[in-house]
Amino acid sequence: MKMRARFVAPALLAAAAIPTIVLAQSQQPQDAQSRPERQAQRPQLSPEARARLQEGRFAMIKETLKLNDAQRKLWEPVEAQLRASAAERQKLREERQAARQQNTAQPALPERLDRASERMAKRAARMKAFAEVFKPFYESLDDEQKAVAGIVLRQARGGGHRGHGHRWAMQR
Repeated sequence: MKMRARFVAPALLAAAAIPTIVLAQSQQPQDAQSRPERQAQRPQLSPEARARLQEGRFAMIKETLKLNDAQRKLWEPVEAQLRASAAERQKLREERQAARQQNTAQPALPERLDRASERMAKRAARMKAFAEVFKPFYESLDDEQKAVAGIVLRQARGGGHRGHGHRWAMQR
């Protein structure tokens, strides 16, 4: 009897586990949506709303860093670079939206690669320009301000790469 129980219990467990595994793998979550469907449901902010959010971000950055007069002068070119980046993102967003509305066919792979290369080169140039104005500003900060700047400025710059970072109060 004990011998039979020793073999029957594992067999019953295996028999119950296999359907459970198959069932778990075959069921799709009910809220599984494609990326375009999720984007269509996301609230779209107007350019005016984005501008208000941007102004709020800059006010928050200046307030949390508690900048003195000398630091505010060094902050101005940093803010100008951040504003230029935001304007470029808005322009690209509008171009993508216009292309989607026209239902234009996707360009061939070589053209897409050329476009991607151009975007990367432009982004690298903007990043270099930002670094040039940011370094003197960052050097003027004390240790506590640097710690805070690491948080609030990472969020202002978009913190990460395409969905891998937290983009505070910003929509792509």
